[in-house]
Amino acid sequence: MNVLYLINYAGKAGTEKYVENLVRILGKDKITPFFAYNIAGELSEKMKAAGVPSIKLDMGKTAMLSAAKTLADFCRENKIEVIHAQYPRENLVALLAKRRYKQLKVVMTNHLTLRLSGASGLVWRRLNKSFTPHNHRIIAVCREGKDIMIENGVARDKIEVIYNGIEPAGRPQKSDAVRRELMLPEGCFVISILARFAPEKGLDFLLDVLKKLKSETDKPFCCLVCGDGELFADIKAKVSDMGLENECRLLGYRTDTKDILLASDAYVCTSSCNEAMSFAILEAMNSGLPLVVTDIGGNRDLAETDIKCGYVTKYGDVEGFAAAIKQLMDDRQLRAQLSCAATDKIAQYFDLNKLANDVFEAYK
Repeated sequence: MNVLYLINYAGKAGTEKYVENLVRILGKDKITPFFAYNIAGELSEKMKAAGVPSIKLDMGKTAMLSAAKTLADFCRENKIEVIHAQYPRENLVALLAKRRYKQLKVVMTNHLTLRLSGASGLVWRRLNKSFTPHNHRIIAVCREGKDIMIENGVARDKIEVIYNGIEPAGRPQKSDAVRRELMLPEGCFVISILARFAPEKGLDFLLDVLKKLKSETDKPFCCLVCGDGELFADIKAKVSDMGLENECRLLGYRTDTKDILLASDAYVCTSSCNEAMSFAILEAMNSGLPLVVTDIGGNRDLAETDIKCGYVTKYGDVEGFAAAIKQLMDDRQLRAQLSCAATDKIAQYFDLNKLANDVFEAYK
């Protein structure tokens, strides 16, 4: 089966990891992968290095019709059977291409939990109602994502929930390499978060939580924040203004996030919106980390549903979020219990190989 993966920005976030994993796993014996993108980045470089045939398309607002024509021609030439589009914009381009090459099946995964509003929301609801009945399948990566898509006008009967996944690592072995590199004090409780420095990631809220936690405990702790983005300088300044230099280290973009997770005692997610099924949280669970997360998107599915491996709090609840972290700090037995639950949950519900096969079944 020839499958083309379509994405606007071929960068380095969770959606790109999703595409990379599907190409790697299904490309072994189930599909021949192809790739199309608009803005180059880490993922497009990886596809090139892997020898995946690729095409660059301008998918700007004024170029969608021409992008669809070029895409249809490419699909016809390469006998593409399925376009797997990421996000609504890419889905619209794919469905316009299908009008020119009717043999195509179009599958979309929507990775966001964004309720549409205002004038642009009205336009997209109308587009969804008009176009999504022509999708072959639409994948929601969490249950809340399905509900929100229906609110946004997406065809209900086309949607199925297939969680994101990760390859189970079993019981992890802790690593002290990062602790030594950062010269963290003996007995320091290490919290980690992998996040872009963007408004929706709630890093201002995180600093308020750390300030509250500092006032509630004498035990040493440090939160390692890994990522980059437009708010990096602002957050760095706030760390200094709040006197949190010892309790919060901004590490920038790191390629050794596995080691950082294995050096940690807990993982947090402070996002305010747009968090569907976080790969970063899955990676943290796979490293045996108890969770403290905000109640958005798929976070509750990850932390509490079926197997409890952490705590869920409301975004903005500084006191509640800090109290949950403190409980993990103070109770070693509880941390060990939730750590085992996290890895068990990955193996039982979020095994990437099983979930990749579920996506493959959606192509048929």
